[in-house]
Amino acid sequence: MITQLKQKAVELTKGELTVSKVDFILIGAILLLAGICIGLLTAPLTHGISVFSNNGNYNGNNCGNTEMTDNASEEC
Repeated sequence: MITQLKQKAVELTKGELTVSKVDFILIGAILLLAGICIGLLTAPLTHGISVFSNNGNYNGNNCGNTEMTDNASEEC
């Protein structure tokens, strides 16, 4: 099956292959947009997928604006 596909590909490229300027530009645009889409889809996978927002919970400032006194604990 692969050899038949290879033979068909060789037959298609035998001789001269002409492509108009419009077709050449369209093929380039399609390849560029496909590369951008693939890049955007695979970019989050490089840093791992996060389900939660991690928007500041447990960042060490859980007490808010409470005043510290001598009797207060170090945490809050």
